[in-house]
Amino acid sequence: MPVAEQYRARFDSLMQEYDALDKSQNPAKAASLLQEAGSFVDREAEPEKWAAFRSLYAQYSETADPVRAIEAYRDALTVWDSVKHYDSWVACHSGIGSLMVNLEPFGPKELDEAVMHLESAVEAQPFLSSTLAVLYRFRSTGDPRENWRKRVHHLRQALLLIERDKAPGSWAAANNELAIAIGDEPDADFGPVLEERLRLHLESFSLLEGNDGDTWIDTCIYLSECYLFRGGIDDLENQGQAERYARLALDAAGEDVPGSVRAEALLNLAKVLMAPGRIFDAERVRNCLSCCDESAALIDPVRSPALMASVESFRANALLKLIQNGEPGDEERLAAHAEAALALLPGAEHTSARRSIMQVAGEGMLVAGHYERAAGYFRQALDSAESALLFAESREGRMQRIWEFRDTSALLSWSLLKLGDKENSLFELEKGKSRFWRTDDESLSVAAIRSIVPRGGALLVANFSCREGAVIVVTAERIEVVWLPSFGKDRLMELQRGGLDIAALGGWIRAYHMRNSEHEEWRKMIEATGETLYRELWEPVLDLLQDMGIAVDAELIWFPQGGSGVFPVHAAWRQDSDGSKRWLIDRYTVRYAPDFRVLLSGESGVGHSSGSLLLVANPCGDLDFSELECAWVMQFHTGRELKLLHGTDATPDAVLDAIGHAGIVHFSTHAVFDLNRPLCSSLLLAGGEPLALERLIPALEQKAPGLVVLSACETAMSRISSTPDEFLGFPAAFLHSGAGTVLATLWPVDDAATALLAGRFYREFTANNQPPARALRAAQNWIRSVTALELMELMREMKSAPPPAGPFAGRIRTSLRKFDPEFKPFASPYYWAAFTISGKE
Repeated sequence: MPVAEQYRARFDSLMQEYDALDKSQNPAKAASLLQEAGSFVDREAEPEKWAAFRSLYAQYSETADPVRAIEAYRDALTVWDSVKHYDSWVACHSGIGSLMVNLEPFGPKELDEAVMHLESAVEAQPFLSSTLAVLYRFRSTGDPRENWRKRVHHLRQALLLIERDKAPGSWAAANNELAIAIGDEPDADFGPVLEERLRLHLESFSLLEGNDGDTWIDTCIYLSECYLFRGGIDDLENQGQAERYARLALDAAGEDVPGSVRAEALLNLAKVLMAPGRIFDAERVRNCLSCCDESAALIDPVRSPALMASVESFRANALLKLIQNGEPGDEERLAAHAEAALALLPGAEHTSARRSIMQVAGEGMLVAGHYERAAGYFRQALDSAESALLFAESREGRMQRIWEFRDTSALLSWSLLKLGDKENSLFELEKGKSRFWRTDDESLSVAAIRSIVPRGGALLVANFSCREGAVIVVTAERIEVVWLPSFGKDRLMELQRGGLDIAALGGWIRAYHMRNSEHEEWRKMIEATGETLYRELWEPVLDLLQDMGIAVDAELIWFPQGGSGVFPVHAAWRQDSDGSKRWLIDRYTVRYAPDFRVLLSGESGVGHSSGSLLLVANPCGDLDFSELECAWVMQFHTGRELKLLHGTDATPDAVLDAIGHAGIVHFSTHAVFDLNRPLCSSLLLAGGEPLALERLIPALEQKAPGLVVLSACETAMSRISSTPDEFLGFPAAFLHSGAGTVLATLWPVDDAATALLAGRFYREFTANNQPPARALRAAQNWIRSVTALELMELMREMKSAPPPAGPFAGRIRTSLRKFDPEFKPFASPYYWAAFTISGKE
């Protein structure tokens, strides 16, 4: 028999055996028959037939040999066309993606390939959405925002495939996954997002009530988590709800549920019992550790490595809590639990969790005084976070990745200070302050840092990341450290919000939020905080400055850290023996800067005559004092080219067109600072239309002014809650976009005081030829000492100004007659301390 006929006979025999075979009972045999039969098909002569055999072989090989099944599907895809052979093309992509997720190794590269294949098939096979959602959740490459968006999309699609009434358990489980994803939105406004997550979990709970299965237990745990982190209504009530749902979950997790389910319930209860806001109780923390011990005994670490890692991580956190509060602790035990957790989470998909664990280990070593080991853990944590940051492309994604750094750079810097390495301490602290704005990794030198020291002055670099604070003082010749044993993170948080772990907001932030209904308390808070800052922060710093030869009237540049940026540190004061107040700005000029790099970049300074003046005046039409302020600004800028955008002329487009041609830009308007999304903060222009920072920044990057004056409320504020080292707000945005110097305000300011101070600032800046920081200091010292009689004379001079400024000045002069001539109406720091200068001069 000719060879060709032999092949045909063998092929026919194989196919007859294949047709007769019960393939569902013997898929391996089916695959073997198809492999041999397919070998008789010429790929070049009959490509579609060849691809069909490869596809069928892959289908029956999936269980016995998934690696070869994937190879076969890939072979078939070299033939199948996405249009002509759509169904076969989809089946191959679906098969590859579904098989890959169960193979080892499954790292970032394999996950990305699986995503690509499943995305190709999901439109035709919607059931793949649930798998894709899981993959996007743990994807370490790609932009976090885009991964989150895809994850939520696929979870919604998966939920649509489940009939709520017919399969309530499955629907509730899918709805819970969607809720968790909603809560994970990158750089979101935490409050509303948490409320939406809570709403969805309550929907699942309501559907399942009376059913104590695993999904109901999971739902109780999720509700407990939501109430644990909920705030702004009644923290004690929320903590009570968190504990209620935690105990409901644990009560339902009896002997008839898998051990891992009860383990999760135990771990959740432990987290609730050790929640922030509770008064520290060592016995409670030890009870939490007992919950962890019971939980660990129920977990198979091989089958549930992530859950076991959570237990080990929580053990490390609990031990850190004990050590930080002075309880006998075992830092070696803490390190052992942290290392055990890290060993259970080796993959890149666990980057964020690994970073958090390494920071806990570092903090434990730091409290115990093992500074070298602490620095090692912090370096590992930073390396882990840096690798994830590389993939962030969107603003939200980058912000999310930066949030994961927390204060690790500051902690590493503090460890290095304790080791006596002041120079590298400065470098590491700087790295943590400009990650959002810069993508390069250009190194700094001590010479570069010294180049920005003001003549005869000093740089003051704060580090409040630990219980003991520190200020690094840099002069042209020396670098020294002031240690502040009683003014570190705990004290800063006490001043800022009432405490580090509190149930109800207090301190500066509470007074700020209640400033309208409790105005006098807000004014008292500003003054009292200034006294505290002088006594606890400035006195030891000033002693060192004197020892280092820094003369009175020198300029100091303050680099805030750890949320200290909310405070007007220049408005610190002490009471002299005669009862009078001595203010810090009586002795020194204080300039602010978010980081070294903004002072090193671009041109050296503002100058007094470069470029025109852009004046954006009262665009909303509701600021009477703005008219007077702008009249003063123009009075002191005679001879300079002026572009005036007044009232309805001051549209966002008009401002964006003009800003690139101005050397000085002055905004006299309203502003809105968005605490959760700082780049959405905006200046209000004609008709109340907002001009957000995210729209301003591209225009500034083309050509930025040397000086920007933001005569508007809250323009010096920065986000402090989730990025303690990265100062995100108006000044940093303008400075990193190329502006030289920014004048801004820390809180809503009095209109009259603003107009007067702005006018005086320009008089000092232009007529007296002072650089901006010294001009502001002079204006602040003037306004707090100016009398009613002197103000009447000033208003008399302005009466002749064109309307509406002139007539308005006349009315003010009349109203001042009711005061004692020697009365100083703006002496309180409430009126002037909000104003700050940030940048190069």
